[in-house]
Amino acid sequence: MGKTGQAVSQLGTVILFLAGVAFLGSGLIFLCAAVQNTARLPIALALAAIGVALAAWAGLRWQRARQLSPEVLDDRITVLASSHDAELSLAQVVSELKVPDEAARAALARLEIAGLCIQEERNGKVTYVFPGLKERKVVRRCSYCGSVYSVREPLTKCTNCGGTLEIVKT
Repeated sequence: MGKTGQAVSQLGTVILFLAGVAFLGSGLIFLCAAVQNTARLPIALALAAIGVALAAWAGLRWQRARQLSPEVLDDRITVLASSHDAELSLAQVVSELKVPDEAARAALARLEIAGLCIQEERNGKVTYVFPGLKERKVVRRCSYCGSVYSVREPLTKCTNCGGTLEIVKT
């Protein structure tokens, strides 16, 4: 949806909310008037119910639009990727985040342009890999013989060849 379509949708949501508030206010006025004339009670309840329904529906529409906004959707996809070993498919994004296919494609394209994910083809399926979210292990490695030691061990020289140890990420 383009910028003008989003603006119209947001304006419609605001109008629905304001109409709901107006109906609810009218219902409350009629409820106060029902103290003197009980014939106004059904009208008061109907107006209040319509007001609550309109305001609630507008609130749900606003919340859904917020969840589909680019910034929020990008963050939700990144969180999802971190819980799936930094690899996602389009189908996973659509099904687990419950977003439309077009919104998911656009968000993944934005993440790819930003350099946060890489698109790879595996077994005929497209997979989005998030290299920054992959777990990395830090070890001490001998620059001569390649022996690997834990960083928890306070070593500076290789026990096999006496070479210097370098701290590297694997």
